[in-house]
Amino acid sequence: MSEFWNNAEEVSTAILGMFDKTFKDASIKAKAEGLKNLLVFNYSNPDVTIWIDSRGEELKYGSGSPPDKADVEMNLSADDAHRTWSNKLNVMVSIAKKKIVLVGNATRVLKLVPLLRILAVNYNEQLKEMEKESIILN
Repeated sequence: MSEFWNNAEEVSTAILGMFDKTFKDASIKAKAEGLKNLLVFNYSNPDVTIWIDSRGEELKYGSGSPPDKADVEMNLSADDAHRTWSNKLNVMVSIAKKKIVLVGNATRVLKLVPLLRILAVNYNEQLKEMEKESIILN
């Protein structure tokens, strides 16, 4: 049972809404586009897959089956994803402790870790819009 989520749709709505807000900033969008990767987040409990595809001319993202084989996969619980997007879970430590399991060469992707502060602000705004203030981590 998830500590924060009722279902996979909530997880998708929160994260994709955060991406919508974040990628309105041209400088952040350009950093994501520069990855030239298909990054897939596989979350469990509830099970949901979120992906970001920066291999083409236009940045794309969504939930469900990714458009191709991932360059990098990050496997973690939906609760730990919530903590990560809230900037309350240290990504590097979590990888070392196997709370986050990486598949593929994540060197370029991990360069985005410093953006977590900005992502956290947009993530919390999205949670407020979803009337999920009770799960915002301070």
